[in-house]
Amino acid sequence: MSSVASADTSAIIQIKDMSHAYGAQGGAGAQGGTLALSNVNLEIRRNEFVTLLGPSGCGKTTLMRAIGGLVTPTSGRVLVNGRQVRGPNLDCAIVFQNFALMPWASVLQNVAFGLEMRGVGKEERLAKARDAIAQVGLKGFEDKYPKQLSGGMQQRVGLARALVVSTPIMLMDEPFGALDQQTRRYMQEELLRIWQQDQRSVVFVTHDMEEAILLADRVVLMSNRPGRIEEVIDIGFERPRNPEEVERLPQFVELKEYLWNRLKQMHEMSAA
Repeated sequence: MSSVASADTSAIIQIKDMSHAYGAQGGAGAQGGTLALSNVNLEIRRNEFVTLLGPSGCGKTTLMRAIGGLVTPTSGRVLVNGRQVRGPNLDCAIVFQNFALMPWASVLQNVAFGLEMRGVGKEERLAKARDAIAQVGLKGFEDKYPKQLSGGMQQRVGLARALVVSTPIMLMDEPFGALDQQTRRYMQEELLRIWQQDQRSVVFVTHDMEEAILLADRVVLMSNRPGRIEEVIDIGFERPRNPEEVERLPQFVELKEYLWNRLKQMHEMSAA
């Protein structure tokens, strides 16, 4: 059922012996604090879609933020394209669960913001922003403001903002967690469609077993805190992938049951 992560010459992300403790004194290499991650080793290949799945508080988001350079490990290293991450990583675009849109800015301004921060000229960044907005199905909403949009539409703006900067890596922190079931499924299908065209590396944090299986090439199963890599599971479903067809496959049911049993075991161990 499992395939442990191994060295790959095409790896774009390399996480080596990484641990992180919140509240530790003295920065990298410090001691003390609350240990969130312990001795994590993982490689993610170019154009690969990886989901991080595990119990609440197991460090999934911390691991994702370390890849993006928003968290500095207290020990170990994170490398992207062979370079150690030492601060906010411009090779990564991030999509947050809470949308993180600027309420005073229009859809067009929100999507173009990352390009503006990268020094792209106004005419070029607005043209690229319009293309990204159309790509996520929001053409005609360029002049609307976040408060005028539904939750699903706001999340599509967040996705467009990540797509427009053309980074090789996209980090997604439970981006569909706050959406209703119908909108969530629509966004999953949209993401699969866009990823199939875009083909960048995606690290996707989720609590949802079905979502983890439907989207991923590999599911990284993490343990209770302090988070460790328990297992890396290859998802062999062909692409392009139709979620409704995948859910009817016996292999999907088996994978879901297997993941549920593993997570249930972890929960029972933590409660003992």
